[in-house]
Amino acid sequence: MESFMQFSSAQGYWILFGAVLLDVLGLPLTAIPMLFLAGGLAATGTMSLPFIVVLATVAATAGDVLWYGAGRNGGRYLVHLDRLGGRRKSYLANSIRFAKRYGVVFLVISKFVPGVASLACPAAGLADMPLARFLVATAASRALWAAAVSWLGYSGTTHSLLF
Repeated sequence: MESFMQFSSAQGYWILFGAVLLDVLGLPLTAIPMLFLAGGLAATGTMSLPFIVVLATVAATAGDVLWYGAGRNGGRYLVHLDRLGGRRKSYLANSIRFAKRYGVVFLVISKFVPGVASLACPAAGLADMPLARFLVATAASRALWAAAVSWLGYSGTTHSLLF
């Protein structure tokens, strides 16, 4: 157990950064359990909760910017709306419509809805959302997301240690 705690203390931040970034980029990793676990480790004093939030925010925002760029610069050619089938075409079309209509609000809410988060950033690019507005909205929403999820891990562990 002691060697696991030393491992998570020394490399936990890199593992968290990689897991969040790869999850946002679309690999089937789950950032939420990693953030929850990191929050629990912060409650035990192994990791720093503020640093967890900053690190996860940077990783997730970096992934979001890549997806925004793909949507903005090559999305119409990469996506091929006419080739997408059934539900995927409908989901993407709805995401673009929501990005145009609700803008920043759509980006903020999307971070908390699994599946929608992966479509929101390229949809914002396809909807020609200004880059500055996108950066502020995605960074703020990712900070809120990272803080909320890691705080759940932090408070859940603290609660179980007290009772």
